[in-house]
Amino acid sequence: MSRAQAEIANRKALLSARAELDRARVTLAMHEVKAIVFPAPGAAHAGVVRPTAAMLVGLIAPALGMSRFRRWLRIASWGVAAWRVARNWRRR
Repeated sequence: MSRAQAEIANRKALLSARAELDRARVTLAMHEVKAIVFPAPGAAHAGVVRPTAAMLVGLIAPALGMSRFRRWLRIASWGVAAWRVARNWRRR
């Protein structure tokens, strides 16, 4: 390998490393902006959701029967998971 080819290879490697670093910086900046604009739900959110969910389970489970309720809850959780995957897939 001649000296010119070695310099070109070194330059390409340096540019590739810089591009990788720039991509990482942009990704980090995007996550920081997202955290500011859409903060993660905290303990206050969980304090409202848990009692509501417990109340709904307490009302619906005896009316449907535990096995039927479990089945419908499992199907609903699969649906929510599929919806999240489709929503996140669309965003990319």
